[in-house]
Amino acid sequence: MRVGLALGSGGLRGAAHIGVLMELERAGIRPDMVAGSSAGSIVATMYALGLTVREMEKIALGVTAKDMIDPIYSSLALLAMPLFLLLFGPRRRLPKGLIKGVKFEGLLEKVFGNALMTDLLMDCAVVSVDAANGDKVVFTSVPVSASRFKRTVYCNARVVDAVRASCSIPGVFAWKQWQGRQLVDGAVREPVPARVLADAGCDFIIAVDLGYTKEEPPESMDLPTVVTQSLDILGEEVSDYVLHEYAHVVIAPRVEGAVLTDVHSIPEYIEEGRRAARAAIPEIQRSLKLKRLRARVRRT
Repeated sequence: MRVGLALGSGGLRGAAHIGVLMELERAGIRPDMVAGSSAGSIVATMYALGLTVREMEKIALGVTAKDMIDPIYSSLALLAMPLFLLLFGPRRRLPKGLIKGVKFEGLLEKVFGNALMTDLLMDCAVVSVDAANGDKVVFTSVPVSASRFKRTVYCNARVVDAVRASCSIPGVFAWKQWQGRQLVDGAVREPVPARVLADAGCDFIIAVDLGYTKEEPPESMDLPTVVTQSLDILGEEVSDYVLHEYAHVVIAPRVEGAVLTDVHSIPEYIEEGRRAARAAIPEIQRSLKLKRLRARVRRT
């Protein structure tokens, strides 16, 4: 039986996935395949690369806001440019996002180098979306069947390119230009990629849904927060359907919203991931046992 682990989107709250992996390993539950959307893609690919949970925790705790956000003069220029171009220039030259993503991509290269998805030690899938035509672009080396919904394209690529594309929150990070495609956050189509795992042949799917858990006070609702929170809200209904249809157990860490500069909250998110996983492990063990028993009965 192939066990799949789907790690959902959630910005910095994605650190909770590390805590989930800690407790799953402690309980002796190790997936055969892992998939991630947006923040989940970072943890999924690190895990598939062979990093231990302690190594991933060390990387997460060492992240600073400067590692993800481009220099302030670059951001200010991007903020001023839209008004200038709307007044005096052609629309096609408007910026692609508030943050270019150069620093973030550099951070990813320190971890993954030039590794391809096919170089990963575990079957892994990273979800992104082509903003030009709506294709769901899944970076993976696992042969899968086409989706029965809108067209899904399966590709191999550098891990850095796949993760950078999957984390490209529309309006916040500039989209990832890749082989003629304009790729944005995987959460646009599949915030928690349980369906991707089912398409890849996983028999039992554990999903980690970071969801939408907090209404931000008006004074903290800056543009990036509005965009990311709106995406979370829009994705809730999609996630509910996907999880109902494809996930056997859902782990739901209750982590509050955060902007990209709230790196001080990462230890709290990791701990909440551990707590949620510990609470779900008895159900996972029961469900796995029942699934295996039914499979044996069918074979006989």
